[in-house]
Amino acid sequence: MPRGFIQDPLALKLLILYIMDRLTEPADLSTLTDLALCDEGVDYFQFSQALTELRETEHIHMEDELYTITDKGRTNSSVCENELPYSVKAKCDKNVAVANLRLRRSRQVRTEVLSRPDGGLTARLSLHDDSGSVLDMDVMALSKKNASILTRNFEKHAEQIYNAVLAALLADYEKKGEAHD
Repeated sequence: MPRGFIQDPLALKLLILYIMDRLTEPADLSTLTDLALCDEGVDYFQFSQALTELRETEHIHMEDELYTITDKGRTNSSVCENELPYSVKAKCDKNVAVANLRLRRSRQVRTEVLSRPDGGLTARLSLHDDSGSVLDMDVMALSKKNASILTRNFEKHAEQIYNAVLAALLADYEKKGEAHD
């Protein structure tokens, strides 16, 4: 059985606090699990128990299924982070950097499919930056399949779609001979 550097419950709690202290956005359980299982010594059940205990001791806070580190957790993480092996921290830092990009993007690009009173569907597409909304768009979808395509494409290409909409709105249509009085 492979053994990692994380051998006991305290080391696992330090690992979780180390990870959470470096996350720039609240994270869901799946993200935290993926990040914490970076060491072969960690298994899901140990991780789950450690996370529960960190919540009970108020090192971690959970709201709306998203986890954040508290000031108490941040303080304890900074005091004890040298207890973690360098190789584990290096691997965590690399994985957390990737997760931070993904979490930030998921906060900035939002989609949902809504039912319309007439029985149709609306794909609600939103792009945000740190100061607020950049683009909010409701697009009627003719089917669930079309709504899925609209939301998937927007999630993958929100910036390009925003630039295309902006270019179309800023175009000088009168110079192109398309002016209508």
